[in-house]
Amino acid sequence: MRFGTHRTIIVALVLATAVVLVQPAFLRQDTKPPGFRADVLVVGGSPSGVAAALAAARQGMVVVLVESRPFLGTVMTGAMLNMVDMSRGPNGENLINGIFLEIYHEIGGITFDPRRVREILQAKVEAEPGIVLLLGIEHTEPVVVEGRAAGAWVRLVDQAMTPIHAVVTVDATDDGDLAAASGVPFTYGREASGVDRRAMPATLMYRVAGLDWPEIVRYAYTHRTGRQPSGAFNGYAWGFREAMRGYHPADGRLSAHDLNIGKLPDGTVLINSLQIHDVDGTDPASRADGYARAVGEVPNKVSYLRANVSGFAGARLVEVAPELYIRETRHLAGLYTLTGKDIVERARFWDRIGVASYPIDLHQYVKGERYPYRPARREYTIPLRALITARIDGLFVASRAFSATYQAAGSARVIPTTMAMGEGVGVAAAVAVAHGVTPHQLAQRQDLVREVQQRLLRAGARIDY
Repeated sequence: MRFGTHRTIIVALVLATAVVLVQPAFLRQDTKPPGFRADVLVVGGSPSGVAAALAAARQGMVVVLVESRPFLGTVMTGAMLNMVDMSRGPNGENLINGIFLEIYHEIGGITFDPRRVREILQAKVEAEPGIVLLLGIEHTEPVVVEGRAAGAWVRLVDQAMTPIHAVVTVDATDDGDLAAASGVPFTYGREASGVDRRAMPATLMYRVAGLDWPEIVRYAYTHRTGRQPSGAFNGYAWGFREAMRGYHPADGRLSAHDLNIGKLPDGTVLINSLQIHDVDGTDPASRADGYARAVGEVPNKVSYLRANVSGFAGARLVEVAPELYIRETRHLAGLYTLTGKDIVERARFWDRIGVASYPIDLHQYVKGERYPYRPARREYTIPLRALITARIDGLFVASRAFSATYQAAGSARVIPTTMAMGEGVGVAAAVAVAHGVTPHQLAQRQDLVREVQQRLLRAGARIDY
């Protein structure tokens, strides 16, 4: 079903007033008006939320996808993180296929233009029969009946709250907002370790023009040795640790990571380097404070790059991202918790719905900390049980907030892996609806889990290594 941006808004307004739609016919007026119902409600237009909605719809489900922003993509588009952290096998092959790989090719590969990605994701969702897309949702509130998620109340700007009743709900918000509000237990950051309750630092992406790209690539290739070597590949350059050693922000809560540089089609680049410590990504005031401090520091960072980093002599600041890139907040409790040991031991779970190998990438929780894990790739699988919430039934999770220790989340938090989670729970939701079981019941049925796996394989996903 195709809806342009204006049509998406029209659909949302019709929902808000509980008027029966002529098209799509499958979005039925509920037997308990006012409100509507769907087979699967996906809350959160993250990359994983897009994958979940597409996967469920392609399995014949009636899907409603809601997002608070006026666009899809969250970290890829709002935070403008334009670099894809790939999972690869021992021979360099890509391990994550399916919907992730489909979108990866459409956006242009390992680096991309975030604004173009907004258009691609929205067009892809709107072209899929079975999905109604609601953007600009002002407020979302879970519906929980006797310990089971049953959808959500939503409100557009200046509209009344309207219920969307769903057989199964997917929380695809980056921070597990819906699940937490539903009563699912969680820990924050590395709280479960007993060390402290800190989360990994946030980052502000910023765009720079005037670079000498061939010189940047030359520098990267001549510094390919050491514990953190530099490198360049298909418009992506990384490393530059030696060149960055002399950068010291005046604000003690800021620090500099190695440069990660993603080239855009117009020759400008987006840079992932400036880190903001002690930002609570679930607290709007903390995010705003961290953002303001980072915005104030970016001009100083660009000045340092001009004076000290090869290829940056003509660099000039173009823009900063409209929001922070948040790496870590909640870790929700699930029916299983993925651990760092699982990753190190290359676990193959009986209920696997995806595979990954991105290194355990833990940024400094406290400025000056050493990184505890070597950047080694180890293939491992993702258990469906880690994507089903504890305590509250009826709810899947497809985001970096899934059930994992903070060490395991350091690997699985990246875009390709969470998109594999999204596709996995989208198909699992369809199987649950088709067989009239809850997510908790599904996890206890090996025959139904096998059906989920078989459907994923038929759809082109990869679930083993």
